[in-house]
Amino acid sequence: MKAVIISGGKAPSYALLKSEIEHSDIIICADSGADCLYFNKIIPNYLIGDFDSINIKVFEYFKNSSCKIIKYPSKKDFTDTFLAVEKAIQLKATDIILLGCTGSRIDHFMGNINILYYCLNKNIEAVLKDDNNNIFLKKHSFILRNKGYKYFSLLAYNGTVSGLTLNDVKYQLDNYNLTIGDSLTISNEFISESANIKFNSGVLAVILSKD
Repeated sequence: MKAVIISGGKAPSYALLKSEIEHSDIIICADSGADCLYFNKIIPNYLIGDFDSINIKVFEYFKNSSCKIIKYPSKKDFTDTFLAVEKAIQLKATDIILLGCTGSRIDHFMGNINILYYCLNKNIEAVLKDDNNNIFLKKHSFILRNKGYKYFSLLAYNGTVSGLTLNDVKYQLDNYNLTIGDSLTISNEFISESANIKFNSGVLAVILSKD
């Protein structure tokens, strides 16, 4: 089951929003992420958060719609985005798309990257997207498809990524041990529709980017 979560960071374009929710099974808003859906005349299945940042008019609109409201106290141990992800997991989501999770709040952005790791450990495919980037984590070798992106970067997430081998890319690599802080694998480029990414162990952060 695919869940799309919209948070209160940089709002996705209508084109990105539409492309993700078209084939989704559930739409969950985290607090002021609802402002974006209100503007685009889309009603989510759930609206979750402490509602300290949502537009009051928007909140009242969704309160009187078919959307289910789940309110948390402002003093809580988790971010609204994390609570939205937990709801998606509770609903048996196997794929989660995170929108509105980048922007000016770098602390929230880094926290949202950690949510990807949380999902990875639960064997849930989670991807954080905005109109220029596509970010996810991998713990096994995989084929990376360019999906219209020109650049991709790889980072060791929580320790060394051992035996990293990159084929069918502009800057190839053979059996390299990628460590945290290493910038060797930043801004590589596709030379075909896909790239072969192999590694023996570790967690790899993957960022597809376009200008």
